[in-house]
Amino acid sequence: MYQDLSREPDSGDECSSQNMHGRRIDDTASNSNNEQEESETNGIRYNSSYQCIKRQKFHRADKSNEGSTGEIKIYENKKESWNGQDKAQQMMQKMGYKEGHGLGKHKQGRLEPVEAAKQLGRRGLGHHIPGLEDSSRKWDSIEEEVKVVEPMEWLKNLHHDLPTFDELTDWLQKGPKKLIIDDETHFCDEDIVTNVVNSKSVFDNLDSIEMRNARRRCNPYETIYGAFFLNRAAVKMANIDRACNFMFTKPNGLQNNELLYFADVCAGPGGFSEYVLWRKKWRAKGFGFTLKNENDFKLDDFYVGPCETFHPYYGPKDNGDVFDSDNQKAFRDLIMTHTNRKGVHFMMADGGFSVNGQDNLQEILLKRLYLCQCLVALMIVREKGHFVTKLFDLFTPFSAGLVYLMYRCFDEVSIFKPNSSRPANSERYLICKTKRPGTEHIAQHLEHINHILSKNEDNNDVLQLVSFEALEREQSFVQYLRQSNNYLGRKQITGLRKIAAFCEDTNLVESRQADIRKECLKYWGLPDLRRTIPKQMKPQEKLMSLFAEYTGFLSKSPVKLTKDNVEGKILNQPLNWYCVPCGTGPDRDEKKTATFYLGMGRSKIYRYVKGSWAKVDDIKIELPPDTLLYGETVYEMTRENKYQRKLQALHIIDAFFLGTEDISRKSLKDRHELAKKFCEALWKPDGSNYDRIRTKDLFPLLPKPLEKLCVKERLMKNNQPALVYEFTKTYLDSINDKSYFIPNSVLFLKSIASPWTRNFSRTHSRLYYYNNDTRASLFESQKPDKANASFIETFSDMVIWYWPRDDLISVEDLIRCSSKKCPQSSNPDLTY
Repeated sequence: MYQDLSREPDSGDECSSQNMHGRRIDDTASNSNNEQEESETNGIRYNSSYQCIKRQKFHRADKSNEGSTGEIKIYENKKESWNGQDKAQQMMQKMGYKEGHGLGKHKQGRLEPVEAAKQLGRRGLGHHIPGLEDSSRKWDSIEEEVKVVEPMEWLKNLHHDLPTFDELTDWLQKGPKKLIIDDETHFCDEDIVTNVVNSKSVFDNLDSIEMRNARRRCNPYETIYGAFFLNRAAVKMANIDRACNFMFTKPNGLQNNELLYFADVCAGPGGFSEYVLWRKKWRAKGFGFTLKNENDFKLDDFYVGPCETFHPYYGPKDNGDVFDSDNQKAFRDLIMTHTNRKGVHFMMADGGFSVNGQDNLQEILLKRLYLCQCLVALMIVREKGHFVTKLFDLFTPFSAGLVYLMYRCFDEVSIFKPNSSRPANSERYLICKTKRPGTEHIAQHLEHINHILSKNEDNNDVLQLVSFEALEREQSFVQYLRQSNNYLGRKQITGLRKIAAFCEDTNLVESRQADIRKECLKYWGLPDLRRTIPKQMKPQEKLMSLFAEYTGFLSKSPVKLTKDNVEGKILNQPLNWYCVPCGTGPDRDEKKTATFYLGMGRSKIYRYVKGSWAKVDDIKIELPPDTLLYGETVYEMTRENKYQRKLQALHIIDAFFLGTEDISRKSLKDRHELAKKFCEALWKPDGSNYDRIRTKDLFPLLPKPLEKLCVKERLMKNNQPALVYEFTKTYLDSINDKSYFIPNSVLFLKSIASPWTRNFSRTHSRLYYYNNDTRASLFESQKPDKANASFIETFSDMVIWYWPRDDLISVEDLIRCSSKKCPQSSNPDLTY
């Protein structure tokens, strides 16, 4: 990640996920005993000059109103006298002290009292920080705004078209690099720019530990930390998502069984993604792009979101450098391949890097990062999709022009600082809602700008993306940007002055932190839980946690289809059945036979063999925790003869749990569709060193029995022919090569629960459902859920036909028998 390690970082968390292994994590209990004692004092300040005690305490104005927590009241309680002072004077008089004389033997010595030591924290005795005391005196608690629901203003794009390529070229202005920001007052009031710069400069010589301690004590939102996620970034995304009415995790138009595609750029270790995956579970598919190694995604620390559906990518350079044009294009191609050329529903970006010693130049130093994050968004976000990216100060014409171009590419934009972002830093987020079509030429223009910036020429820098004249014509945009900069600038100045006050007085404590934490988590829809490492379980223990009742069905085996039971078992009600081609044969290796697979996270997968669970070590796949499915391992092949390519794959036949989601009581067809989406979410591109997970093709026994069970002859690597089954091609498969495998059986799966049966009405030419006990007849739209066979009933009644090697029963036999039972089966409109 391009991580923000500047003076007031939000991305760099004190509770690093690297220190979380092997212990229970409690972010709320991370304060030391001393800090807890400080909280209990409610902000007591000792002042020896006045020999009195001044007590400050902060209260919310109206606890019943969740959105009005901003008002601050200050109460003072002073003692007018101190009895200890009189006693001390009496003792000194008995010892010969006379007022106006020193304490020496001959009345010599100083006459005034010795001043209390002003040395604070780790500072050297007598060390003075220029401006710190003055800054602390300027802090006025009345100016601080503390609310659970933050103000959020959207700027609507009233344009009906986009800037042309010629306009973009004309607007571009280059020149010598600018290395000062104090004079950038076109988009912000001069006094605010000056005060922001001066307030930051106060801390240049302050000890970092002392500053962090003061920041921790003074921020009303500080104890929220990362909640139960791996870092604060996750909570910031939860905060932003709620402020936007969950438009990221619950976008309009997303169908029930449609995957939510997202991208996380410059965002290691992955807090943003962990939040999305916690909210959506396996139904979200993420693509990550960040710097490799020390700033990489820490997938093993995704305790509450299934990282198995998240795919980190580092580009052809294998470094995750977002500045690199080849990396950008490769990331776009990867996403377009997986999303059927549509793009992601939304992209998040949280980039930053250390600017220590140059905090006031942060915006200038990060300008290329700003640009590349916006460029990648235009390359990968689908039409009507959304984008959110971290920015810092927005004072320069370059930043203003970039925000303006994004404003023109989307229906609405908002510059927003969430409560979970520390108030004393310049961090803010640009939120872009509903991407417009036809933004490709703007992306190409930003690619050109990135190429110029890559040369890093002192006298040929990009200063403006949009001319001042063009921006001046956009009065609503400029007014919005100025208001945002002024509002956030004032908020930052207040935050910085408050830190200075808490540095000067180590007894000051912000007493609202506990209440603010509870109210914010409730508003954001996050449970107030501790971060804990998931409990390690054995497979049988995990199984018992998933099932509260009967698990004996696991040991059942499919009934073998014979001539004696073919009509009674299958063809007495052929419309009740579906079938799938399988590789399981009568004499196959146990590891290749259809059985149960239990996923316990990442590569911890177990196979059910002869009544016990064995670790899967012959195939490289990942399954989310709490996944239980019925499937088989097969060899998939592409091409023929000496060019044949052979790879292992896990094929799902049916599923009980998909990543904590119990789907066992859904219809067989619905379970199959969910399993297909599950496999899409788990898909890894070629070259990722992972084997394929695929859901079997499922088709009804009627109207034409086994018409889709067509096999073709292919030449194997040994030049011998074999009958193979070819998969239905999807956009995830290779463009030219069709995958196939050698079938050894057909499984028949019952989809209707007893006493219901599925039948065909000749009168109405449609399917209906009949209850043999109540004699009730219902059409498809009226079918009750209890008519669907559950996973257990489907599995318990499973029938296996060892085809095509079964010489006793042929496909023609099945067709002939089914025709007798259902002469209407040739109806082409018969689907179920």
